[in-house]
Amino acid sequence: MAEVRQMERDEQAVGERALAFADAVLELLEHHHGDAAVEAPRPRGAARLVGREDELVPYRPPWPRKLRPEQAVTMVGLSLLGLALAAIPWTIAYKSRFLVEHPKLSVLAWAAAVALAAAAVSRIGFRALQLPGRAAAVPGVVAAVAAVIVWQVQGPVADHFYPGDAYERYQRQYTDGCLAAGPYRVDAVQTHIEGEVLVVRPISGDPVLRLGPAREAGTDPLRPLNRTTHTVLEQYGC
Repeated sequence: MAEVRQMERDEQAVGERALAFADAVLELLEHHHGDAAVEAPRPRGAARLVGREDELVPYRPPWPRKLRPEQAVTMVGLSLLGLALAAIPWTIAYKSRFLVEHPKLSVLAWAAAVALAAAAVSRIGFRALQLPGRAAAVPGVVAAVAAVIVWQVQGPVADHFYPGDAYERYQRQYTDGCLAAGPYRVDAVQTHIEGEVLVVRPISGDPVLRLGPAREAGTDPLRPLNRTTHTVLEQYGC
């Protein structure tokens, strides 16, 4: 404690000498340049930085050498959330077939997402660790819950926008709804793809449906491609 008090006195003495030096410089300027120096914006040069040390170089507490249990909870929770968020581009690339068609771009996008997540965890975690007592664990608990939600939601959301092949889109778009009962349900038809056209042929002999575009991992809904298909869908209220 004696050394700390001595250091505080030394620091105060250095600050007083710096302020005195700045005052002396301004007095010399006024002495040599008269009214011109008084009317000029003051202080100028290095003198304008004196007394603003805390503003220019704010104090930043260092990372703790050993984490308390509350701080460890926060870092684990934030890390899990960062991993969950970084996995979103990978999930989208996998569901949309972009990973198969452009593997290098997919890896680069995932690496960029990981880097951004790590930077965010480092920045937010540093601030969260400064919270006093048990409050330091609150961000970690919230982040862990958010990470679980993100892990559970990203797959179904990606499946919604990238439902896979045309057969799955036909089932989701039509046979799970307006065509659930009738000759066009999944177990009562024969389907195949011709180019980008999904051909649905009922076993009962009803009119054949031609829907498109039937792309792999496409996002466009299947629409009728001829008048017969349009009439049948209108008849069933699709």
